[in-house]
Amino acid sequence: MRRLPLPLQLPAVLALLAPGMGRADDIDIQKAHIQALIDQAKAMQDDLGGDLVNAMSLGGISLMFGMGSPDLKDALDSKRASNPNETEDFISRLAGNTQSEESVAWCGDNVVLGFNDSGSFVRTLFPPSPSTSLSFSFNGWSRSTNSGRTYSDKGILVSDPLPAGIRFRDLGGDPVVGCTSSSIFYYASLAKDTTTSGATLSGISVSKSTDGGNSFGGARMAVSKPAPHTLDKDWMWVTRVGSADYLYITYTDFFSGPPCAVRQPGTSIEFVKSIDGGNTWSAPVVIDQVCGSSAFVQGSHVAAGKVAGQVYVAWESYPNGMGPGRSIKIRKSTDNGATFSPAAIVSSVTAVGNGGSVQGLFRTFLDLQGLAVDLSSKSTAGNVYITWHDGRNLNQDDPLSSPGCTPGLPRKYCFGDALLSRSTDGGLTWSAPIRINNDSLTLKVDQIFPNLAVDKDGTVGVVFYDRRNDDRNFLIDTYAATSRDGGLSWENQRVTSKSFAAIHDEDQVVNTVYMGDYLGIASDALQSRSGFVVAWGDNTKGDPNVQAAVISSENQN
Repeated sequence: MRRLPLPLQLPAVLALLAPGMGRADDIDIQKAHIQALIDQAKAMQDDLGGDLVNAMSLGGISLMFGMGSPDLKDALDSKRASNPNETEDFISRLAGNTQSEESVAWCGDNVVLGFNDSGSFVRTLFPPSPSTSLSFSFNGWSRSTNSGRTYSDKGILVSDPLPAGIRFRDLGGDPVVGCTSSSIFYYASLAKDTTTSGATLSGISVSKSTDGGNSFGGARMAVSKPAPHTLDKDWMWVTRVGSADYLYITYTDFFSGPPCAVRQPGTSIEFVKSIDGGNTWSAPVVIDQVCGSSAFVQGSHVAAGKVAGQVYVAWESYPNGMGPGRSIKIRKSTDNGATFSPAAIVSSVTAVGNGGSVQGLFRTFLDLQGLAVDLSSKSTAGNVYITWHDGRNLNQDDPLSSPGCTPGLPRKYCFGDALLSRSTDGGLTWSAPIRINNDSLTLKVDQIFPNLAVDKDGTVGVVFYDRRNDDRNFLIDTYAATSRDGGLSWENQRVTSKSFAAIHDEDQVVNTVYMGDYLGIASDALQSRSGFVVAWGDNTKGDPNVQAAVISSENQN
């Protein structure tokens, strides 16, 4: 398989640095910091191989493999840069302008949007860093105090202050945010520790806000592992149980060796929890595990059930790598994540596009996009919903589609639909897939990245990218769909007022095929308001920016 370009093109980025931009000792520290990341990236790339590198999220690749160039330290001595402290909109005109992979948390008046931000990374890379420890960050966030009508960009999420024994705690994106009150918000991220002794650990961090998302404290590790483990594609659910905040986190562990054969790569979906607001964490519970250089598991989601103690974990299985044969699976716990029932199959999956990317050449292989439980007091309470993009309904022959979205020859391009399956019996059985987008079945366009939530009235809301307004299948809009009958029928509305093109490969610190892996949606976790807040990456200004909107649960076509 062709290896995808790495997301952080750091030799070019670091060539912009100049010795006069920060203290000399800061530059030396950053050079040593980068060298440690290079060394581990090389080792992990050798252990995992190209196929499993491609299966990682963009944040995971950013942390582990984007720094694998021997030229980085020398580039820190380059004299070709201008001063980043000048009062300009961009630190660099060539990097730092990508915001994507939105996550939304809504509690009462306060809304927090977390997102990947290459600008945060560039700003923490260039001395003087806003991080007191000189740690890197790929994370940004914005805050609304009027239930999502307007926002204030809060800047860079830094990991400081760090605990004793940790020299750097680099935050690598893949943000997921949640809240349990109008004051308490949590922000999960990929993270990488470098200890004072020089050891490195890959993990998932959680930052906590006690002022409604206005600021966040230091990042704490929910789980971390040494090489040859790389933790990737985190997801989080938070809920208030009595007077305590319970946090559930799932992620993918990419590893090499035991429990697989010596030097054989493998992947596992794992679960950890905290029952004290993130202060302490359980040992990992393995949900699913696969050994081999091609097959893998990835893209987990976690949510609490309607009944106390219920926890659902869903994920996608790729038995043939990026090729056909995928399926979405789910396991349920009734004892707060201590044990889980055997896996149930939600649905088979037909990949979209060529199996890895869609028209416009940006990646879309993570098909599973959303898991939600109806926590309302309506007749649909307890329903479990899963959404994904799927190419089963319409395809055409395409000789350049590789590996292809369907088995055998001729190769096919599969046009994506937003699909949903529901369970009304606690995850035991699942409905046939229901089509969410209501454009014509004969229209050869893609709908991708459908994420969902359920509000206090039991209304199901979904946000997704949609190309129905361009029959050539290039231009994109953001659409929202709502269902007031438990997901059986759907009303669609266009959220964007102007279509935009796919924008990628114009930021030197971001993968050339990267346009984000997911969109954001949330209902009010306090169940005081109806409707949804949605967020997406919007390219109408010529570069990827985060946009958000409030969606009423009463909207019509």
